[in-house]
Amino acid sequence: MQALAHYAAFIAGIGSGKTIAGSVRAWRAAYGYIGHEKILQTPNLGIVTAPTYPMLRDATLRAFLDVTGSTVIRHNKSEGIVELANGSEILFRSTEYPERLRGPSISWWWGDEAALYEARVWDIMIGRLRQFGKRGYAWITSTPKGRNWLYKTFVQDNQDKPDYFVQKASSRDNPFLDRSIVQSWEQAYVGDFARQELEAEFIAFEGLIYPEFSRELHVSHAKPTAFSRIIAGVDWGLVNPGVLLVIGLDSDQRAYLIHEEYQRQRQIHDWANVAKQLRDTWNISEFYCDPSEPEHIKIFNSKPGVRASGADNSVIPGIQAVKSRLVRQADLKPRLFISPNAVNTLAEFESYQWSENRHGMKDEPLKSGDHAMDALRYALYALEVRKPFDVSVQRYA
Repeated sequence: MQALAHYAAFIAGIGSGKTIAGSVRAWRAAYGYIGHEKILQTPNLGIVTAPTYPMLRDATLRAFLDVTGSTVIRHNKSEGIVELANGSEILFRSTEYPERLRGPSISWWWGDEAALYEARVWDIMIGRLRQFGKRGYAWITSTPKGRNWLYKTFVQDNQDKPDYFVQKASSRDNPFLDRSIVQSWEQAYVGDFARQELEAEFIAFEGLIYPEFSRELHVSHAKPTAFSRIIAGVDWGLVNPGVLLVIGLDSDQRAYLIHEEYQRQRQIHDWANVAKQLRDTWNISEFYCDPSEPEHIKIFNSKPGVRASGADNSVIPGIQAVKSRLVRQADLKPRLFISPNAVNTLAEFESYQWSENRHGMKDEPLKSGDHAMDALRYALYALEVRKPFDVSVQRYA
């Protein structure tokens, strides 16, 4: 990314190397360089963000440290601060709570996987670009997620303005990525979802399965102080993401999606360890799992305290169970709320489509970008077809 524009975006498919590209640009900016020119005063302060702390830790920060190597002289993990040899500092922050990003004046900002951010993150962060009384630079790296704020900012509203620059790349454009990996994605992803994830196209998804879903209505940080029961839905994955969703039920049986695990290339024994940790943290009474892998369920059940079973995989009734919870009730509230930290689940809600059969009828979901949707369906449909356990109220810090 050598653009001199104050606002730049590298919009690219999965596995395209966009996080490495963002890391290189951040490293150079910390040394004063934008493109090939030394523009910024140094030492300076920059901020690097990702949608959640696990994504920041596992991908963004890891890539940055690989790029910067021995030029890092201090890394305070607890405070999320990296200092380079020239005295520049970089703050690593999650965008889970956007208002917490206010405060510091910075010279530059890199936002990784920015399509998963709330729209206000952009407005907050560009207001921070004022260190030394000079206008700073911002760039984002991301795979598109529908036509959300990212599309509006860089394509719809500002694509012809000199301050904005967009570079695009597909997954296959990365010469360092094994071709067999791309081929496995090409086999797994179809239709609009493939165009988005692999070709980095901004897609206006049609035929959405959950048109009832609204971020304004269903996304909330708020949750009750006690749950009557906590369950989880599990969808297996390796090349495709595996997903584990933790869902709490209040005394009125409203569901709150309170935790999301969404990860590619995680082995089943690692998933079982995650399940045990989450069971101990949340006191999860039951894990409702994709029934296609009974051996995986056995491995889950081998962990002390973990109770896992194969979910009912009735697709249309399961979808109806989710739909019924999205609808406003007499008190004008829905029966499903989702944490803004469940960024992948939110993105799937906005892209989950019906597929057409050979007669042109849309009668089943398109089997792409549905991993969180499947995990959610397993858990919520279980509430309709199984009697709830007799458990005491579960409280948490």
